[in-house]
Amino acid sequence: DRPDASLGLLRSIPMSDPLAAQARDLASRILTDEKRFPEAYQLAYAAASRGDSTVGDYARLGDVLSGMKRYGEAADAYGRAIQLAATQKVEQLWPLYLLRASALENGNRWPEAKAALQHALTLAPEQPVILNFLGYAKLERGEDIDAAEAMITKAVAMAPDDASIIDSLGWAQFKRGKVTEAIATLQSAAAKDPTQAEI
Repeated sequence: DRPDASLGLLRSIPMSDPLAAQARDLASRILTDEKRFPEAYQLAYAAASRGDSTVGDYARLGDVLSGMKRYGEAADAYGRAIQLAATQKVEQLWPLYLLRASALENGNRWPEAKAALQHALTLAPEQPVILNFLGYAKLERGEDIDAAEAMITKAVAMAPDDASIIDSLGWAQFKRGKVTEAIATLQSAAAKDPTQAEI
């Protein structure tokens, strides 16, 4: 709980240090958490604007822009990270597609968000977080309710202790008129994470 002291230490790490990127990540997270968005943006933008910018630099910029609710720009930054990752043959691309989808959805660009989620699912069909995100988003829009519930059910089977995913299943059941079943599922979710007021 001493953000200024933390930031002072992180800023003392030279750019040449092997852990400089991790230091920038942590500093931008601290600044974003503290709502010091101009500083967070300056840090992230400077790193992404260098000639040798990395996938992480653009992803960090996307994170900061998302925190600032500049979702269109965040989606663009994640898109640039994806382009770089593809050229560098980065193996785990699905988290970047997930982040881009989140920014697009928050920016009310659902068709593009859905396409990004579907691509993420193609890359990682066994990732419960993708199944839950896509299933829940479809559910909320009344799109293909059967498939949406099936996705969430599969996600729960893969992550049976994740309260947020169990919550999604309860909501799916409620939307389908299975009220008694939904209440039991939601009670299970609440028991697994009693700190989540939304559940």
